[in-house]
Amino acid sequence: MLHANAVDPTMTIPPIPTVRVVAALTHADLATGNVHDHASRAMLLTRIAALLDIAVGDPVEGATLHVPGDAIEVPAAAAAGIRHADQILGGVVPAAFVATKAITHGLLHADAQCPPSWSPAMAGLMGDAALTGYTAFNREDALAAGQRLLARGPVRIKDVCAKAGLGQIVVHDAAALAYALSREDDATLARHGIVLEENLTDVVTYSVGIIELSGRTISYWGSQNLTRDHLGRDVYGGSDLYVVRGGIDALAAEPLPPAIARAVACAGTFDRAARLAYPDLLLTRRNYDVIEGTDAAGDRRIGVLEQSWRVGGASGAEIAAFEALRDEPDTHAVRCSTVEVYGEIDPPTGATLYYRGVDPKVGAMTKYAVRLA
Repeated sequence: MLHANAVDPTMTIPPIPTVRVVAALTHADLATGNVHDHASRAMLLTRIAALLDIAVGDPVEGATLHVPGDAIEVPAAAAAGIRHADQILGGVVPAAFVATKAITHGLLHADAQCPPSWSPAMAGLMGDAALTGYTAFNREDALAAGQRLLARGPVRIKDVCAKAGLGQIVVHDAAALAYALSREDDATLARHGIVLEENLTDVVTYSVGIIELSGRTISYWGSQNLTRDHLGRDVYGGSDLYVVRGGIDALAAEPLPPAIARAVACAGTFDRAARLAYPDLLLTRRNYDVIEGTDAAGDRRIGVLEQSWRVGGASGAEIAAFEALRDEPDTHAVRCSTVEVYGEIDPPTGATLYYRGVDPKVGAMTKYAVRLA
């Protein structure tokens, strides 16, 4: 078994000299993922390989840095020969639901339906680091949870597996709640669960991350940007990151604005809670989405929305930060960004182009990473 408490996330991991190739570790998404995602991952592998002075290629037993398209379960990691933190950029989880929004909140009551490996300790360890909400694994519990939350104000219902801000709906009354839940599939609910939480308005979403790569650790806070896709939806449009050397304790020691300091603290709480509640976790790339907004009572709130234990939209900026800090040993912090635009444009001078073209599923798109300062 893989135990997270054998790896201190605030410390660097000694490099293993035998790691000499970086390889994608993907499965179903090879057939179903978007072209722009595959192209971006290929460029990311190229940048990682150059950073570490190793090759991109097929996996070599015991000598590969695997970069999965999503967090993987323990059996899949064992089958790939992943036994140490230096062999993966991403996350290993004991069950698929652990890598989703589902673990952000607790159950409605102690006897509520849940997967066998569900940890009831997580919610208690989280404290007030998340918004008020519940995770449910059947329609009855979801309906009761939503009704309880409606007494406080509007409720956001979230597909725990959806990404880029999709798969969410806000309901304002019991009828809308019941209708929304009536459209959910029972088997999907039992397998993945659904999240219901208080809805905030006037929001900003921060990113807080910690990445360990070949003996080097960086951490950052940043903000996410929205853009319009070709269907007119507001979707993820990139991240602006402030990156420092070291783990989350180093980041927390920075002179941060109060809201950012609170966001970093909430992310740190989630990170520690998850590793205590699910000790089989192995995490080397962690990104936490933290929201700040106004609740139904008019108060400003800050809490973790979800985790991402895989390379993602901000990973181009993360690698750009590793490159800059490698090249400038006396530099303490850098600012880097990723940008996603639904159109074909020319990126700025000095940017790394990750994708530009017409994706068969989402249309014209450009993705790039750039250092800002």
